[in-house]
Amino acid sequence: MFSLLSPLLAWGTLLGSIPIIIHLLNRRRFRVVEWAPMRHLKLTIRRNRRRIQIEELLLLLLRVALPVLLFLFLARPILNPTGLEKWLVGGGRTSQIVLVDDSLSMGYAGGGGPPAFHRAREAAGAVLGAANPQDRCTLVAASTPRTPVFHEVEGTRKEELSGDALAMPLSDTHAAWPTVLAGIDEVVQSCTYPMRNLTIITDLRKAGWDASVGEVARRWDEQGVRVRVVDVGDDEAGNVALQALVPLDRAILAGAESHWEATVRNDSPRVLSRAKAILRIDDRPTEVPLPEIPPHQVMRVPITARFPSQGMHDISLQLPEDELAGDNQIWAAVPVKDSLLIRLVDGEPSSEPFGSEVDYLAAPLSIGVGDAEAWRIETVQEENFLNPRLEPADVLVLANVASPTDEQARKLAQLVRGGMGLMVFTGGRLDTALYNQRLYRSGEPLLPVPLKAQADEAIRGLTVEDVRPSPIEKLLELRPSALERVAVRRIMNVEEPSGEPGAVRVLARWNDPARSPAVVERVVGEGRVLLWTTTADRADTDWPIEPSFVLAIREAVRGTARPTSFAHTVTAGERPTRIVHSSHQLTSVRLTPPGGGEPRSLPSGSAGDKASGDTTPAWEITVPDTRKAGLYRVSWDEGPLGTQQDVFASNPDARESELDRIAAADLKGLLAPLNIEVAAARGDGRDAFSATGREVWHEMAWVLLALLIFEPILASWVGRSR
Repeated sequence: MFSLLSPLLAWGTLLGSIPIIIHLLNRRRFRVVEWAPMRHLKLTIRRNRRRIQIEELLLLLLRVALPVLLFLFLARPILNPTGLEKWLVGGGRTSQIVLVDDSLSMGYAGGGGPPAFHRAREAAGAVLGAANPQDRCTLVAASTPRTPVFHEVEGTRKEELSGDALAMPLSDTHAAWPTVLAGIDEVVQSCTYPMRNLTIITDLRKAGWDASVGEVARRWDEQGVRVRVVDVGDDEAGNVALQALVPLDRAILAGAESHWEATVRNDSPRVLSRAKAILRIDDRPTEVPLPEIPPHQVMRVPITARFPSQGMHDISLQLPEDELAGDNQIWAAVPVKDSLLIRLVDGEPSSEPFGSEVDYLAAPLSIGVGDAEAWRIETVQEENFLNPRLEPADVLVLANVASPTDEQARKLAQLVRGGMGLMVFTGGRLDTALYNQRLYRSGEPLLPVPLKAQADEAIRGLTVEDVRPSPIEKLLELRPSALERVAVRRIMNVEEPSGEPGAVRVLARWNDPARSPAVVERVVGEGRVLLWTTTADRADTDWPIEPSFVLAIREAVRGTARPTSFAHTVTAGERPTRIVHSSHQLTSVRLTPPGGGEPRSLPSGSAGDKASGDTTPAWEITVPDTRKAGLYRVSWDEGPLGTQQDVFASNPDARESELDRIAAADLKGLLAPLNIEVAAARGDGRDAFSATGREVWHEMAWVLLALLIFEPILASWVGRSR
């Protein structure tokens, strides 16, 4: 197959008829006159006629071919055209469905040209503008495949259809194509006409495509749905992306320094050097120098932040702009606490100074340095440490507690799964059998490992395992001599962890021949449990009077405290919800989108079963659309309490920063047995549908040159005297 890039010039090939017309006219100019000598000439001519006719015919064909080839050369023919022009043709009544990929990667603008999404909107407008008047047209965005921009609109409204396509906004979501095609299948099935054409306009990035799209493809093949894919993407993939901004501290406190880590990925061919990022805390900007990042490398950048007060705050980090601006900034909505509540359960109380089981714990946790003023220490007896009237603790410490009851064990499991930190110190009063029965073998275990029995053994020295991250990894920075002074007289023997990699870890071991575990950690839901195989007082060990004990306890509390919740930070496209417990009806609920757009009203209703057991009436507020990354601010009136505010953060999907392309052959393999057509859009609007393929004008130029040289030679030969 071939096509012409300048088809109007092909009319010039009609000039090839001029030599034929001249030949016919010249034949009519002569009158035949018979005279005697002609009889002898006719005998000679009759012998050479065949050769003369062939030579004249060749010359005529050559002169016809010259103007034909000249104008074909000017019309620029191409072989095997792959453009979209052949799709804009008429036919019977058809349901035309246009699916536009509006995911984050479509904002990539390589080579200084417009973003792929700009070409996608122009191509969508051209497809819809070329629809037949009897067609029914549907436009869908990949971020909302079940909710069309418009559905089954008559093809006569061409300007309106094209205008809606050109007005589509770019989102920061990820195009998971199995989900997208499953959603668009519902739209396809709802179309009126049995003849259905689906045009998918995308940049053909590999991220999001997998074999599970085959189920929908097989159904469309059986139903005769015609699928066409328009490639508007760039072959370039150079990009610098901010992949993550995560806190390193479990709890973020007001006025205290919090540590964060940013992950920057340089997928460009150039070195990222002397670049600066912008850190914003409550919209107060600060420059952050970035380290040099070589091409195709990932760098983790430490960030330090301080939030001035308790309550909801926002933080963001922004990289310098590049070809894909959508993945250069990440936000977080941070609920900042004013303090941590550390509840110490005293299993062996005493009125003597440092005679209680928890006195050596309370002392290091009350030292007035750093952010310790934000740590509230509360000591209770083992009988009522889970009293519902008590404020929920961020860290609960069981120090030589004989044994929790069955009810307390169930409540402990619920609290730890919800995020509360739990530390267990052993001792002589501890009932190992009941601990194992209630805290290890009851459904989901809380204890990291089963307890065996106490052993009287003099041990000197503690070894901290090099596992990171770890609640006590700061001990690795101490000199070995600081831990060699730790002396114990009795330890609790426990079983070695097995079969649960990652969930249970030994963080420290005693310096005995068996290398017995000293500190063991288990992750349970959102919470962490630390088991210390010695006492918290000096009954079995002298460690509490060592400086390293102060560091170990403080770091253990930091590492196990109830984590700051980031439920208000979501990925673009998710729908965050806020549950408000109030006896007053919520009114005037309004949402301000990113960039300070016009606020719009939101509904609020009863939370029902989502109230988490609180007897106070609960109201639910849902942000319906977070496809655009940024901060979404919600406000509402709560009766006499006045206006309340909250903030949600929506972040770009990191998968969209992976810009590797999927080949057309691989895409056809994923969608087999559906026979899809794949074409590349070049330019804007109707120009996007120009033909592409292998141009042959170079070869035609050489043929034309050869004919121009050969024509006078042949003419001289034919006109020679015979």
